[in-house]
Amino acid sequence: MNKKKLWMGMGLAAVLAMGTTLTGCTDKKESTPAASGKTDDKAPAKRGDITVTMYDRGAVPASEGSYEENRWTKWINQNGPVNVKYVPVLRSESTKKLNVLFASGSAPDIINEYNTPFRNGVYEQKQLLALDDYLKFMPEYQKLLTQFPQLKKAGTKPDGKLYEIGKLKEASPLHVFFIRTDWLKKLNLQMPTTAEEMMTVAKAFADQDPDGNGKKDTYGMNISTYSETALNEMFGDSMSKSQMSWGVKDGKVIRLWDNELASLTFKKHLYDDGIIDKDYINDKDGAKAKQDFLNGKVGIYINSSVSWFDFAINDMATLKKNAPGAEVAPLAYPKSQFGQFTGAIDNPVQMTTVVNAKAKDPEAVMRYLDFMMKPETGIKITFGDENVHWKKGANGCQQIIDPAKSKNEVGYAGDYEIFLTRATDKCSFVVNQFNPDVSEQKAGLELYKEAQKTYLDPSRQYPGITVGEHMPPFPNDLNVIHTSLLKDMTDIYVKAIISGSKYSPEQAIKDAQAAWDKAGGKQLEDYMNKWYSDNKDKAFLAKDVWDIVKQQKEQFK
Repeated sequence: MNKKKLWMGMGLAAVLAMGTTLTGCTDKKESTPAASGKTDDKAPAKRGDITVTMYDRGAVPASEGSYEENRWTKWINQNGPVNVKYVPVLRSESTKKLNVLFASGSAPDIINEYNTPFRNGVYEQKQLLALDDYLKFMPEYQKLLTQFPQLKKAGTKPDGKLYEIGKLKEASPLHVFFIRTDWLKKLNLQMPTTAEEMMTVAKAFADQDPDGNGKKDTYGMNISTYSETALNEMFGDSMSKSQMSWGVKDGKVIRLWDNELASLTFKKHLYDDGIIDKDYINDKDGAKAKQDFLNGKVGIYINSSVSWFDFAINDMATLKKNAPGAEVAPLAYPKSQFGQFTGAIDNPVQMTTVVNAKAKDPEAVMRYLDFMMKPETGIKITFGDENVHWKKGANGCQQIIDPAKSKNEVGYAGDYEIFLTRATDKCSFVVNQFNPDVSEQKAGLELYKEAQKTYLDPSRQYPGITVGEHMPPFPNDLNVIHTSLLKDMTDIYVKAIISGSKYSPEQAIKDAQAAWDKAGGKQLEDYMNKWYSDNKDKAFLAKDVWDIVKQQKEQFK
């Protein structure tokens, strides 16, 4: 669970308290701790030194500095309780880099990483610190654990101790298809409702010069490492960069081979017919596809990690500048032979952070985390400065004054607050991010509301057993099998997509099944079935996602 968010829209209570705690002195003996019979148990703690990982998403403008040093790292070090050194890790290769750091004994004190199998792996290697004895230094998180016991449940490992820190979030649409409705009108096409219709529309977008420049330079759709996962979901196939596609049938967990065949066949059709960029395989993080969309060259844009305010305000402004007259609407996942699915929903109970067992100053680590979790710190890092980057709106929530300025000076800072719970008051929800008095933001708000109706529809099937982060992590020995198989199968499927008539999707599935049997895939199936049998009544499953969606709709209407 991701991938490149700009957190400008995730609000908190509108309180901004800056400054240091002042300790006064007096010559009246009765007012001193000794005279009153009290001991001074709040003496300032020693200012420790810690190291913290930070996702490098390539989003820091040159004018702002770097992920290691910018206006926000300086503010944190000036106002926080400890000295912090940030260690950027490339988002697309974060687990690879972190494994190297742990293997070399140089891993930072705090590891911020969304990847559940990675966090479980370092736990099994006994490289994580149990947090139970240190929670007294984290009163902000203690309050959350009491208010939201799901966090404690999700962060507790099999030995019964708490190892992971997480957050509560809004259950908002994460994987979304956006379609150029102005192109539909120009080519006299209808909004597609089935997979076959979407293929027809996408081919028309690629072949019939919808931008009217007399050139064949448009793409019907885009796929890349992450957007390919979203496309898979249309067929109920939840296979991604980090997990296999699993389903439940007759009370048993099964591999969804038929679903994978359908999604693979669809993607091969896109490639063979020139509907997608033939060089998509090198677009690892989707940056090329996004740029193509913003330049007005993509008809159906698969956004695999929607940051709603940034997309609706900044991205749409760029698109309209480059392609005047462009109009975009959310496209519900078209129906496939397996039924109708919704896209992945942003995980509302998300574990993000662990602490290195070799941390030299665990107390300093916890005091840093507590400082970063304070509401006033969250507002500062998330929104920037009041009356500079935001102002209080009529609804009492933060409203961005200048979206471009905020994107440049604040937008890159979200991952410093990767563990910050935002789903605690109305201002944390996307609808309260927009100012309806500003025409562009009113349009952005309507776009988001339309997406909510389209994607937060419990009548549709959720792709997979649960949100990816809540899939059970395999123990290390099985994870070796899982990782190896996932790579082999991904390579087989890519070969099928790009090899034309020489290598069919059907043959690719047969080869993937043979690799599965040879490498011990049956062990993974057995493990998954035991997990499901033991945990189906207490694990966080797809039905729980829909329950939270319903609860949040009622709570923050």
